[in-house]
Amino acid sequence: MFKTDEDMNRADWPLLQNGAINLFWRPEILNEAQRALGLLGYEIAEISGRSGWSGFRTQMSFTLRWDEQFGYASWTGNMNALNDGLRGYPFGVSHRNALVIRDFDILVEEDREGSRILLDLLETTARDHLLWGKTLVVLIHTNDNRYDSGPVGGRSAHWNQREWMDASRCL
Repeated sequence: MFKTDEDMNRADWPLLQNGAINLFWRPEILNEAQRALGLLGYEIAEISGRSGWSGFRTQMSFTLRWDEQFGYASWTGNMNALNDGLRGYPFGVSHRNALVIRDFDILVEEDREGSRILLDLLETTARDHLLWGKTLVVLIHTNDNRYDSGPVGGRSAHWNQREWMDASRCL
């Protein structure tokens, strides 16, 4: 939690101040953010979009401990079920987690609306977890430097501070 002015100098503050979803184009900037969160005691879960939605569902099921939560092996792709699974996100002792999704553009290309719904669910769930003193930061890597999800969770996803300006994304 953020209780003092000093807390606002932590690496997680800029990743949460505009919502939990943060977009990254350059992998090295994403890696720096991921490393900084690790140093703050965040547990990091990383999922790749390279295998499309099929591989993503498998990885997300593992991350959310789907079998433990629901008694069956994996998430089938139903977004209402994913919403339920995210509510049981497996936080560790620190109550701080970061979910890193790499190559998100592949998921967007395969299913643009499903990708937007995913971000919407992640943003809403992250905000809900804050009510229980748990922090979920979501770092989204996309190879599309023009990606714009539109509003998610009642908010828009924002480019990270270092790539906020178009020029920093070679546009």
